[in-house]
Amino acid sequence: MPDQPTDEVDVIDVLDQPCVIRMEYSPHRLEQIRRIVGARLRCWGLHKLVYDASFVATELCSNVRHCDGNIFEFAVRRTISGVRLEVADTSRELVVIPTEPPDLFQTGGRGLFLVAAQASAIGMTPTDTGKVVWAELDLDTIDAEPIG
Repeated sequence: MPDQPTDEVDVIDVLDQPCVIRMEYSPHRLEQIRRIVGARLRCWGLHKLVYDASFVATELCSNVRHCDGNIFEFAVRRTISGVRLEVADTSRELVVIPTEPPDLFQTGGRGLFLVAAQASAIGMTPTDTGKVVWAELDLDTIDAEPIG
């Protein structure tokens, strides 16, 4: 039988670990991502961030469809003041985080603008194999639970 945690500190250490998943992109995966985000945030007691973080995760992950490779890695990491969501893909094309509202008549390009509006911080980090697009949400920036 595997070792069981012997005290509360062991349990807390396990719960504070990031959730990292590697998967192939498919539109039906987005619902799975939202469920994973919700479960992990509730586990951490970050109930107020579930709605916004689920939206941000969906937008970040849906951008993988524009990459040559469909394999990506999604991570949910606890921060001191909230959560950090990361999507690593194999595209070397750097992402521009829009600071101005997109053209309403465009067929795309609104996702990262909306993510930037929801997140307390957003960015992109080039890697040896592609890039990581990330967003952070802080409890301080969330006013109230969504209605409905």
